[in-house]
Amino acid sequence: MNKSKIIILVIVAVVVLGAVGYFFWGGGIENYQQYQQKMAGTEKTITTPEGEEIKALVVTTGTSPISEAGKVINEITGKVVNNAAQPASPEAPKQSDPIGQGTVPSAIKITVTSGGFTPNSFEVNAGAPVALEVTSGDSFTHVFAFKDPSLQAVAVGLAPGETRIIVFNAPTSRGEYTFFCNVPGHEGRGEVGKMIVK
Repeated sequence: MNKSKIIILVIVAVVVLGAVGYFFWGGGIENYQQYQQKMAGTEKTITTPEGEEIKALVVTTGTSPISEAGKVINEITGKVVNNAAQPASPEAPKQSDPIGQGTVPSAIKITVTSGGFTPNSFEVNAGAPVALEVTSGDSFTHVFAFKDPSLQAVAVGLAPGETRIIVFNAPTSRGEYTFFCNVPGHEGRGEVGKMIVK
């Protein structure tokens, strides 16, 4: 084995061990088995263009999967999704097709109507994967979105009476992040709330 291959193997080993250590003993919110049990999703293996295999959990069809490292990733590249990307772009977290309410029992559930969001706030852990179920509870179209540009890719469009799920990584910075309905006029009538990152 030549010197460059040995160096690459050592670097890969250090990165893998560091990630495993961080996830299981350090900053990981929960371990992968707990995510599997909590989300009750489907496990799959993603093969990146570079040939790397990543074990991941798909919460529901169409959403971005959660890797063993506890990060929501792009299903094709294996890279962490970009919450600041343009909504629906290849780098952005993916929303599900329309589903039945309560399909993912562990998802954070929010209903939006012309009267506002119910509930109008929810808490998440910094850096943790979030499965958010958003429902249009009336006869209006709604678009769930965040005001903070660092979360602009986390957007869910809903037809009247429709439910969808989006899975994304919570910000690593603690604080409050305002969400709203991005349909013109809807924010003004009270369709606004906050995500609290603790």
